[in-house]
Amino acid sequence: MPPTTRSQRRSTWAKLGERTRLLLQRLNDCILLDENDLCTLVWPEAVSRQARAERLRRWQADQTIQPIAIPGGRSYQLGRNGARLLREAGFPRIAPVRPVAERVRSGLLLANQFGVALTDDIQRDLGISGMGWMIRPFSGSDARGDGLAAIGYDLDGLPAQRTRPDAYAPEYLGADYTPPPGIGIMRLVVEIDSGSEDARQLAQRARNWRTRWDQTSWPPATHTIFLWITDKGWPRLETIWSAWTQYALLPAFFTTVETLTLGTGGRWHPWNPRRHMPDGRSVWVWHDMEGRPRSLRPWDLDEGVLRFEQPRPVQARSLGESVEHQCSVESKRYIQ
Repeated sequence: MPPTTRSQRRSTWAKLGERTRLLLQRLNDCILLDENDLCTLVWPEAVSRQARAERLRRWQADQTIQPIAIPGGRSYQLGRNGARLLREAGFPRIAPVRPVAERVRSGLLLANQFGVALTDDIQRDLGISGMGWMIRPFSGSDARGDGLAAIGYDLDGLPAQRTRPDAYAPEYLGADYTPPPGIGIMRLVVEIDSGSEDARQLAQRARNWRTRWDQTSWPPATHTIFLWITDKGWPRLETIWSAWTQYALLPAFFTTVETLTLGTGGRWHPWNPRRHMPDGRSVWVWHDMEGRPRSLRPWDLDEGVLRFEQPRPVQARSLGESVEHQCSVESKRYIQ
């Protein structure tokens, strides 16, 4: 890696433009970002492709960022100079500068694809005050999600005051953060599954989460939901659901990458709970442990009540059976 130049050593956080600061904070949160996702976060407003490309070249030239080749495109990590600027500015956690191992890149990019899509979705919801997103890669048997989102929302669904137009609120991730009156914090622990763990390992992971949950003092005015997402289809989701309902029994929603992209042209819109298909069908993106269709929006489906329920043992033999049962219940209710 080339040495840092004298002009780079003279640059300080105070001298940086707002765009460069945002770039560094976002890459520090996410560790590794696909170029399109990086641009979505750094340029939430419309900007020409030429202007973006020129700015990216300048950031690479002064080692603020470094390009990482991936199949079909390019991604970025913090560069040597970017990490220095964050460190000298007092950021407590600095993302690695050493290129991440090739074997974990796809998982990081997939988790960040979800985080960026969620960030993009919530900016259009006036009831949201802001959102923080942070990548926390899975490490062995440790109980921690691939990503963590903390979303602030007006408890009554009214327009919420935002400190930034782009709703970037990393302070919400703080363990001791207390929201102002009238604002709640929803924490989403995102688990991205690529099929690498067998049923025994999934069961152990679920047990670890149960243990950590029982030992954790959660921040005030928050509620937490686990989101399980797999790119290996419904049979794999059934395996995850079985381990989770037997050994963790914590509030969780389940979906597949295929479901997330239904009717969206390949883009994820996790904040939108339903997909309306050309044939007239309506498909729910999320289901909970009991097979109930769910929404991430805190004001939908009496979620303020449902999410504080004490989870009870699940009787169904599979997630598919649970979903079918809920569909039958809803159909009877509609007929009556």
